[in-house]
Amino acid sequence: MNVWISVDMEGISGIVDRDQLLPQGQRYSQAVHYLMQDITTVIGAVQEDPAVTGIVVNDSHDGMLNVLWSSMPQGVTLISGGGKPWSMVQGVDQADVAFFVGYHAMAGTPQAVMDHTYSGEIFQVRLNGVEVGETGLNAAVAGHYQVPVGFVSGDDKVCAEASQLLPWVTAVSVKTATNRRAAHLLSGLESAMALRQGVHDALAKWHSGRLSPFIPDTPVTLEVTVMTTDMADRATYCPGTQRTGGRTVQYTSHSMLEVYRAFYTIMALAAGRPLY
Repeated sequence: MNVWISVDMEGISGIVDRDQLLPQGQRYSQAVHYLMQDITTVIGAVQEDPAVTGIVVNDSHDGMLNVLWSSMPQGVTLISGGGKPWSMVQGVDQADVAFFVGYHAMAGTPQAVMDHTYSGEIFQVRLNGVEVGETGLNAAVAGHYQVPVGFVSGDDKVCAEASQLLPWVTAVSVKTATNRRAAHLLSGLESAMALRQGVHDALAKWHSGRLSPFIPDTPVTLEVTVMTTDMADRATYCPGTQRTGGRTVQYTSHSMLEVYRAFYTIMALAAGRPLY
C-alpha cells in the first residue's frame, strides 16, 4: 500500500495567523516546527502499518518549500518546490490512499482559520453546482485515479466540510476556530494523540474497503467566481471558458484533470488586484 500525503499549513496544530504562514513572518520558523511535529506524527503512525510499502509527502503550502527534507524518515519521499505541474496533488496518481494534513476550510467559511481556496482572487468554486474548497478539488483529482481520501486534519470547520463531502473520511480537528485569525488549540500531546488515532482509523477503513474515491458525475462543470469583474475579464482567456456572470466563469469537460487544469489557468489569469 502506498500512502500519499498532501501537507498544507493553515490547518497545522498551533497555527492561527498569517504571520506564521509566510517565510518573511517573524513566527514562520516556529510554525515550521509545528508543521514538522504534525507531519512526523502522521508518518510515524502510517509506518506502524506493516502493509505500507511507500510514503510520499507533497509539500502543498505557498511556495511549497516548508517541509524539512532533513527531518524526513527513511523510506519517505518528499516532493518539494513550487511550479509543480499538479501543485497540491502532485504524485497522487501513484497512491493507493490519500491523506490531507493541515488543510483549511474553503473561501467564505465563517469562523474558520485562514479560509481560502487556493488564492486570494478566488471567491467561490463549484463542481457540478456543489461548492468546494481545496479539499474537494484535490479529492476529485485523486478520484480520477481511483484514489480515496482517507484522512483530513485541520480546524473544526474543514473537518465539517470534509465530512459532508466525503462521508467515509476520518477527519481530525486539532483546533476549534473562533474567527479567521484565532482558535482554541489542543495541547501538543492531545493533538499528536488525535492525529495518531485518526491515521489508525483511516488505514483500518482502507483495509476493510470502507473508503471510496470522490468522482464527480461527468461531464464535470466548474464554476469559478473571482473577486472582481476585471479578474473575470482576464479569466475568459482560458480556452473553453464561458462568462456566466459579472465575476463568474464556467468550464465543462468529461475529464477532471482538464477541469483542474482549467481551474489553475483561471486562477493564474485572474491573479493581481485592480489598481482602483
